Amino acid sequence: MSSLEGIIVDDSRCFACGPENPVGLKLKFSIEPGSGRAVCKTTLADHFSGWKGAAHGGIITTLLDETMVYACSSTGVFTVTGTITVKFHRPVPVSREITITGEVDEKRERHIKTSGKISYQGKILANAHAVLIPVKKADDAMDQIRNRLIP
Repeated sequence: MSSLEGIIVDDSRCFACGPENPVGLKLKFSIEPGSGRAVCKTTLADHFSGWKGAAHGGIITTLLDETMVYACSSTGVFTVTGTITVKFHRPVPVSREITITGEVDEKRERHIKTSGKISYQGKILANAHAVLIPVKKADDAMDQIRNRLIP
């Protein structure tokens, strides 16, 4: 595991998924334990716009990043992002339900390669690839993130 283990502490205030962050996205995920896959359905508020009616690129990147991290968490490994590359295909709408999917593509001891996509009405609007760095392995990973999962 990374030398970050013990330094990174979950205080429930993560901008993307933290239930205690009053201005965060408060994302919730559907995860099958051990699957290497995470799905999030969310509707972004208008104040996350870049241009009128379209989500800001930083928010789009955050959605993809977080969902790929949760895909890793489904395997019992907590990670941080080493690199992420995002390709924007079409505007991501605000005020409409979108689906974000993340998957583990290749798992090694020192890094995990992942991919993600955002879709709306069957069209892929953005996709990403990331290399995530393991920082902590947890046998009870699903218990640790249960308040961020859709039952």
